[in-house]
Amino acid sequence: MSTEPETLPPHLRQNFVVFLLDYVAFGVALTFFNPDTIVPGFIGQLTGSALVVGLSSAAFYGSWMLPQLAVARLIIDKPRKMPYLLAGLGGRITLWIIAAALWLGLGGYPVPMLILTFVCIILFTTLDSVSGVAWFDIMARALPTKSRGRMMGIGQVASGLLGIGVGALIKIILSRYGFPDSYALLFALAGVGLAISAVAIFFMREPPPKSDQPGADNGLSGSGWLKVVFANPAYRRLLSCRLLVGMIGLAVPFYVRHAGEVMGLPESAIGDFAIAQTMAGVVISLVLTPIYERWGAHHVIRIGSAAAVIGPLFALIAHLAGTDWLARVYPVVFVSLGVINSTWLIGFFNYLMEIAPEGQNPAYVGSMNTIVWPLTLMAIVGGWLLETASYTVLFGVTTAFVFAGFLVSLGLKPSRQPA
Repeated sequence: MSTEPETLPPHLRQNFVVFLLDYVAFGVALTFFNPDTIVPGFIGQLTGSALVVGLSSAAFYGSWMLPQLAVARLIIDKPRKMPYLLAGLGGRITLWIIAAALWLGLGGYPVPMLILTFVCIILFTTLDSVSGVAWFDIMARALPTKSRGRMMGIGQVASGLLGIGVGALIKIILSRYGFPDSYALLFALAGVGLAISAVAIFFMREPPPKSDQPGADNGLSGSGWLKVVFANPAYRRLLSCRLLVGMIGLAVPFYVRHAGEVMGLPESAIGDFAIAQTMAGVVISLVLTPIYERWGAHHVIRIGSAAAVIGPLFALIAHLAGTDWLARVYPVVFVSLGVINSTWLIGFFNYLMEIAPEGQNPAYVGSMNTIVWPLTLMAIVGGWLLETASYTVLFGVTTAFVFAGFLVSLGLKPSRQPA
């Protein structure tokens, strides 16, 4: 393992600031459009079907992950990735379309509103996946390892601090305004955050490709991307961990529903959940960044995987016990989500970038996200489990899978020399 110092890329300071602003603005926007709380709550206002609620989560995450291998194949041999990053920004207008439809009265017609919402979600996330592959590749070249980890840590703290205020605002909006105006305002505010993020992206400076970067193939021609997966033991371990921990998606879309239907919490509690999730993200980011810089991404993954077990386990205990005090501390579930969500980039993504051979960042990102795409269907499976079995089965099965992922994380090896 090389211990030579990294050569600093050009425009480092400018790119650090620009990536940070983009990261924070996008994170704040996603709080208003949270696929774990806001979107399930909104879909639940239009239908009582758990399968449809689960389908909304599958549509959100699935249409972001599925295209990424194809995008990686398309862009890996291109010297500049910025045109593809910019091309994907057009999908952000879909949030304004949802808001406008609600203000114009379509919320009174559940089926057309559901269809429009799903179309907009799929368009937004599909186009964002095009931007995403390019964004990750540009960032991996524009920011050295430590700068990248520091940017993510600062970004998560900043977006988390802002997210606390956003969570309080969400609670006020849901309490003060009736449906559908409340959700129309939330989607519009998400659109504002995405617009700020888009402006920041225009100021990015993409570093030129290295002269010794591999050519167009890079293990992606034909079925060659499978060789990337099976030839690298670290990749296989990371993939196994990612798949098992990702099974948390079985239960995530139904926490809000469980809190209302079983634990008796009001709809405005969604704001409390958002605050809990973002506060957890702030606190854990302050801890994870120095851990990543000092000991490496594999320790961050272990912490996140352990925290991921807490959410479904607590929900299971609360469901079986059914006591008032457990209902009052139900935000613990979303604290768990805040922790694991903070580790996806600082832990899983950085580990992936550190084990990827030079020039194969798009291959690793695209193949990883494509392989884990079936996880997005787990929300539908979770809805089926809930309707055919019970919350006990749903939360129990989820806990078992995620705990297995934590055990796998213990076998991850260091991806670089500790600082």
